[in-house]
Amino acid sequence: MTQWTQLGPRERELLAVLRRADGPLTARDLADAIRDRGDDVAYTTVKRTVDRLVEKGLVDRECEPHRGATRHRYRFDVEAARQRLIPEFVAELRAVLGDRAIERLAVRTARDNDEIDERQ
Repeated sequence: MTQWTQLGPRERELLAVLRRADGPLTARDLADAIRDRGDDVAYTTVKRTVDRLVEKGLVDRECEPHRGATRHRYRFDVEAARQRLIPEFVAELRAVLGDRAIERLAVRTARDNDEIDERQ
């Protein structure tokens, strides 16, 4: 697996929270959102995990002054993540399944998308 698609459960959970957020969130906001979902998680775990997502290029970190110090706000950049994740994911699928399987998957996905469009 590559660094882009090698995401753990906590990383995927944080990306989901950031994706649904109306704006950038602090690590505290993220920890609270995870706790609201019923998962008892430590702030330090959330902070370390979201910083790892920044290193992987899937999350942007903004600095802002706060009470005489600096705090970070995090934002999931959908387009940047899409540009990084999809090509890596397809390459991994191709390596495992082969070119013909990828072609069939692409055709099937396009056909499914057309059916969804027709129903709407």
